[in-house]
Amino acid sequence: MAGSGDPWSYLKPSSKLTLRALHDGYSLVDIQNMFQISEDDLLEKIRLLADANLVKKEHGKYSPAFLIVDAAEATNTFNHAKRFGRIIADELVNNLKEIATKFSQLEISEQYTLHELSLVLVGSKILDIGLLEALARDRTLLGPAPTRPSPNRPDAQYYLFMIDGPPEYLGKYGENSEDLPWANWTLVTFGQNVVQGKKNHPRENLEARCNEILKKQKLKKLEELADMLQIPVLSQRDSLAWRETAKNVAHQILLKIKENEDELLHFYSSLKVSKCANSSVGEFMCWYFHVAYAWAIDFLVEEKIIHMPDEKFGSMIIYSEAPEGLLAS
Repeated sequence: MAGSGDPWSYLKPSSKLTLRALHDGYSLVDIQNMFQISEDDLLEKIRLLADANLVKKEHGKYSPAFLIVDAAEATNTFNHAKRFGRIIADELVNNLKEIATKFSQLEISEQYTLHELSLVLVGSKILDIGLLEALARDRTLLGPAPTRPSPNRPDAQYYLFMIDGPPEYLGKYGENSEDLPWANWTLVTFGQNVVQGKKNHPRENLEARCNEILKKQKLKKLEELADMLQIPVLSQRDSLAWRETAKNVAHQILLKIKENEDELLHFYSSLKVSKCANSSVGEFMCWYFHVAYAWAIDFLVEEKIIHMPDEKFGSMIIYSEAPEGLLAS
């Protein structure tokens, strides 16, 4: 999921099987027979999914209302995204001089090198958040996230993908942010949630430790929290300055992507998923660029431009005066 909302309470394991069966075109009778459930039980599952706007009924037929990709097309897309990952990485390299100059103007550059902080400042803030925000502002490839209100989240607006394949087919990197008890300050972690098929416990442990400290102790300054967690703080001035840098560099990457826009749209139109009435090009592109920027990060790690810690994630306390991410615009 990318955006704001809570579809998870509707997505039980059996619901995922029902969604896949509807996606593959099976009739309700076929699904009843496959799963050995009654018509009433099946219709109740579908009703719950429809309440979350995850299923639509058109011309008397139920179908998923979000992106579902089978194994063959997921593999095809993952491999295709490698080329755009290379385009993204190369354009980032073209902007390295500007990035280094802007970093040298930050207060934090007196304590850390850009390389030490590159996974968060470059990987997360430029290649993840920055690039997806740039795509959302441009609107030609990435339209607004669909509104999917549900009884417990009437304000929900998000993209949702169900991909048949290994975890990296979803894009193996991502940012988690935890609001702190100081206005506009957040704990940010960025990296892999799954490492060699298992949960990234060091990342989970840091986030849990932060919450435990905040529950048990009344800290006066966020620097105290940072010291206890042993992570850096990007000052308010630095945070705002770096957001502008990330925005500018991400825009340059977007311009390079748009030079190849026709190729990307042609690839999308060649897929079966593009013919599904309930799948939008925006939802596909949101997924696609999560995969592409992950390829870009891997290239840049290989080339020693981004530093990948042994724990496969980086962390920092950052200030932000406005929402970040796909819904920020």
